[in-house]
Amino acid sequence: MKVYISQLTETENIIDLLEKYDIGLEIVLFASPYCLDKQDEFIDIYKEELGDLYNKIEIGIHGPYADLCTGTRDNLISQVTNHRMQQAYDVAKKMDANYVVYHNGYYPKTYSYEEWLTRTPNYWKNFLKDKKNDKIKIHIENVHEDESYVINALMDEIYDEKTSACLDIGHVNAYSKIDVEEWIQSLGNYMKHMHIHNNYGDKDSHLAINKGDINIMEMLNKLKDKDITIALEINDVDELRESLDILYKNGFIKLREVVKNNI
Repeated sequence: MKVYISQLTETENIIDLLEKYDIGLEIVLFASPYCLDKQDEFIDIYKEELGDLYNKIEIGIHGPYADLCTGTRDNLISQVTNHRMQQAYDVAKKMDANYVVYHNGYYPKTYSYEEWLTRTPNYWKNFLKDKKNDKIKIHIENVHEDESYVINALMDEIYDEKTSACLDIGHVNAYSKIDVEEWIQSLGNYMKHMHIHNNYGDKDSHLAINKGDINIMEMLNKLKDKDITIALEINDVDELRESLDILYKNGFIKLREVVKNNI
């Protein structure tokens, strides 16, 4: 199990965590269309901010999601969606990232399951057809779904070694009528990435792993031998530090080995 932290604050606030722990960085900046349009400029900024760490840490990219719809019946919206998704994939290639996370984008009561599942698998098959031969993984994330059926049915159509599901447990706790354990069992081997954060079931709060309704450590202990990656999506930097300390003390992460040149 490889651990990443999702960057929800300025790099200067988390640089010491990246230096201390052997963890990866899931970059959220390129979820913004503005940053996608100026991607080369922002990639250069990242290289400068991370310095020597840039080539030492593993990187993931969180793709765009606002106003995008992979299951749309509108061809023009599909074109915009594809353009933004492709931009994020281009960023991942330029930054030598291991993966890109994209939202599934299904909103209950807007499209029927049947219509969504008629359109969405074809969208992803078309998007992926020229991307099979590189190392970048694609993880498709649940958000507002109230049960796992839609993303499971999508994975039935498109799952392979490159393309899998990202289970966001905070989204499940806030929006789903099914509990996290049932989602994990339902997705099974389709799940290769997870977003880890906690809440009290009332809203998507992005709290520390030890604050909220989900017993995250119990869940992670059951999954520790599974071939997955996880990213901590925790808003407050102090809570992120506390969560990493818990993971370190429980053996999920190690200290980063810093190799210094002999003088």
